[in-house]
Amino acid sequence: MAKDTTKIIQALAYLADHQREKVMDNMKAYKLLWLADRYHLRQYGRTITGDSYYAMPFGIVPSDAKCILEGTKTKLRFSNSYKSRYIVNTDDHRFKVIANPDVNVFSESDQAALDKVLSVYGDYDAMQLSELSHQFPEWTFYRDMLKDKDLKNSYKVDLDHFFEDAPASASQLFDENKELLSLTQELYHQYNRV
Repeated sequence: MAKDTTKIIQALAYLADHQREKVMDNMKAYKLLWLADRYHLRQYGRTITGDSYYAMPFGIVPSDAKCILEGTKTKLRFSNSYKSRYIVNTDDHRFKVIANPDVNVFSESDQAALDKVLSVYGDYDAMQLSELSHQFPEWTFYRDMLKDKDLKNSYKVDLDHFFEDAPASASQLFDENKELLSLTQELYHQYNRV
């Protein structure tokens, strides 16, 4: 399990490094991180970042990544000086990578998952990714609660929802067979019992 935000910061830097002018919209980054973590979890039984996810009105959001970019308190250990060596906020909704990401923090499968998500979804804008996330079980499970104005506007996502399939029309990347998903979900549960 992740103990600090190093991989989250490097994943944010990596994603922004692949954008025009190396600047990225926060919401687009949240959605690409979610897709990469979802893909990696389904393939290997663990996420890349170790972040927690929340269902919110505009889709699935990685908690500590959001806190890092908004300058609020993270759950995982965080170093602002480490962050500021790699990424800086350009305004309230965008950030820029200012140094080459340290890819040494990633396993081969981590980097491959980030690259895969960038190749499939990298040209989507933030709103397209938000709309896409509304079709996945980890958001649809909370949809009715999110629509109720009398209830709160964010719910911690049970990562077991990541192992559920999205409608074929929404999923260009998630076509693992049931046997692999069963094995990686079991691995995920074993890893998180430790």
